[in-house]
Amino acid sequence: MTRVRDLKDQLLAAAFAITGGDLDAVFSSEELLIQAWSTDPTAWGLRGFEKEHPDADRIHRELDSRGKGQKGLVDQGLVERIRPRTYRLTPEGLLRATHLAGSKRVSLERLDRVAESEIRRILEHPVFRCWLENPAEPRSFSEAGYFWGIAAGTPPGVIRQRIGRVDQWLVVADQLLSEKGVDEVAEGSGRPLFERNDIARCREFQTTLKERFGEPLRRLGVADLT
Repeated sequence: MTRVRDLKDQLLAAAFAITGGDLDAVFSSEELLIQAWSTDPTAWGLRGFEKEHPDADRIHRELDSRGKGQKGLVDQGLVERIRPRTYRLTPEGLLRATHLAGSKRVSLERLDRVAESEIRRILEHPVFRCWLENPAEPRSFSEAGYFWGIAAGTPPGVIRQRIGRVDQWLVVADQLLSEKGVDEVAEGSGRPLFERNDIARCREFQTTLKERFGEPLRRLGVADLT
């Protein structure tokens, strides 16, 4: 793993080392601390005993918010808290971690494939297709929930994560296009898979859903989805 100086970047690099870039893989705060400490004992070790013991308090200061202007990795949207002391990388977190990883080329190729699959899933989703034909659709929250993969009874934290995943993949796909210096992604045969304008339309659709169904989302305990 490449040595990086910023503490949050060290944690992202550590998360990448643990998960191998798998967005479905989860890790505990303890696993993350040990991985980061093994790379930089001075930064992550207990004061006065840096080489003997890791400092459990320090990792939580970087993972979680420390007040105004001091956002941790969770609030920055780079890491998701799945349950207490258990996390996973978000798409944006994986993109940033990939740039910190030693095997950047292979990692970016894998991220490219996942991003392409996620954008195609959005573009081919029946709720999105109906909206393209008639912007008055969808008319019911259940249809929006079908698109997001949520329903009544879904825990608020899960709802926020699933809606946020759509936003994250749109950001990542746009950034990947910019890094490549292209405006579209095509199959090996040359047939376009999607272009930058498609991402803009997906973003418009996502914004429309959040605004149109803001009240039912608030009733489910989810607010301020920006």
